[in-house]
Amino acid sequence: MKYLIIVLALLVTGCTTTNKVSDQQAINQFTVSQNYLGLIEFYKKKVIEDQNDWQAQQDLAQAYLSYGDLESADFYIQRVLSLSPSPSATAYFIKGQVLARNLDFSSALVKYKQAIDKGLNSAELYMQQGIALAQTKQYAMAIDSFNKARLRGYDDVSIKNNIAMVHIYQRDYQSAIDILLPLYEKDSSNETVNANLEISMLKQKKEKQGENSSLLTDTGSVDENADSSVVTLKNDVVSDEVEVTTISAEEFFTAQSVEQKSQTESVKKSAAKSKRTYHIQLGAYDTMAEALEKRNGLLSTQLPITIRPVELQNSETWYRLLSGNFASYRQAMTFAKQNQEVLNPHDYFIQVTR
Repeated sequence: MKYLIIVLALLVTGCTTTNKVSDQQAINQFTVSQNYLGLIEFYKKKVIEDQNDWQAQQDLAQAYLSYGDLESADFYIQRVLSLSPSPSATAYFIKGQVLARNLDFSSALVKYKQAIDKGLNSAELYMQQGIALAQTKQYAMAIDSFNKARLRGYDDVSIKNNIAMVHIYQRDYQSAIDILLPLYEKDSSNETVNANLEISMLKQKKEKQGENSSLLTDTGSVDENADSSVVTLKNDVVSDEVEVTTISAEEFFTAQSVEQKSQTESVKKSAAKSKRTYHIQLGAYDTMAEALEKRNGLLSTQLPITIRPVELQNSETWYRLLSGNFASYRQAMTFAKQNQEVLNPHDYFIQVTR
């Protein structure tokens, strides 16, 4: 009889272990395949069996969040936070993500802080915190949070892209370009990086020249392709890997348009009064890739070469290679003569901008 009881006990333990392994395998399969509906059904069964299974409800909230059903995610995670005897750090993190996805970034930051205080130390948490800080205009703290995510192993490209977005929000376009251009040169297939780089370059040009400024040429060297330059901002996504719904660069600038109306008017006036600047133009290309390829071929000349986009009246964008930034035509000519040996093999002329 004694041995029979031991055998039965071992059988029960074996069945329990097998069920746990089977459950974990199902969870892994649903997660890897991003079958969030499967995860939802899996955890809902557990909650139906035991409405005090707080871990199952937390996992169910996460599944709903991944699926994009924010109302259901909020319902279950709020139950965990309100009714469970000891909510986990992850529960606060999930609640913070729900709030952020609903664009309540200030409240999300409170939950992220609670998650950190309870011991959560993941790269994803600091990444999401950085996004919320950026959206609440706490830019220095946002960059610090992104770098904490970097130290915890978050993808470098996503980190750099989000830091660049902070610089765009601050209208520090050159800093954004300095971060994004090397990423573009290494991998031109990343659409998010490409979009943010183009935004940075176009906004930098717009800021320097003022809205609806004209690109002019000196009468001695006419550029037949010069045209009115009107910058059009393109849509942007902070990162494909970040699940928080963020305000795009375009929406950010649109939201600021009212408070900046007087500033914009002053920019227009100052732009109209601004002096001309002169550059050595070494070419104009249809795409950024062509311009970069040409610029890279000119690096051996050791000339300072920048790429400047200009939008033509037919909505096409050209990318110009410019060298130098001079206050007068005479200065530009002097520079050209000093570098005649380097410039002569290339078609160039003096480009005048205002």
